[in-house]
Amino acid sequence: MQCTHMTECMSVSHSPTSSECQGLSAGYVNGMKSTKGYHSDGWSYHLVLDSRCPNRNGYVYNEMIQSCYKIHGLNTSLQYADYEEKCGLEGAELMRIDSEEKQLVIVTFLDHFDVTNWILFQGSHLIAEEHWRYNDGSIFTYFNWHSSQPDSTGKPGQKEVVGMKKKYGYKWHDLWLSHKSAFLCEKRIFD
Repeated sequence: MQCTHMTECMSVSHSPTSSECQGLSAGYVNGMKSTKGYHSDGWSYHLVLDSRCPNRNGYVYNEMIQSCYKIHGLNTSLQYADYEEKCGLEGAELMRIDSEEKQLVIVTFLDHFDVTNWILFQGSHLIAEEHWRYNDGSIFTYFNWHSSQPDSTGKPGQKEVVGMKKKYGYKWHDLWLSHKSAFLCEKRIFD
């Protein structure tokens, strides 16, 4: 197979009959239509994998953001504190969205799923504090707030976390720490 790899591709399909290659910005998702470039007649499908990704656990790799990531669906027995532990058991961490480029990559990925719940990722703050912080304590420098957010309506000392929802165009909202939702795990790859 002679396909040139592009950094924005998560998967590549090849037709040996026509010698055509097609790079796709999303990995294959069960239930996707069999269209040209996936598992349609005469086409072979290949995920772009990196040996440093825990791909056996359903992680996909994106070279553009140097990251492997996965979405976990809603589990009503878990809360924000449990999400980091769950990601850690898979050799990953709760996703850190720290740039517009990464936000756009993740939105493209999420659009392939039928997730109507809130989706949480790294980020929290105490009401009455000015800054939002990642789990390591570093301060956010990138934000993608919905026009009505953050609204921080709680009492000083209460903790809020950050999440997004398809219904709101994946714009960010502040949510209570006890909120149950889907969540994103990530393993960042550094060369």
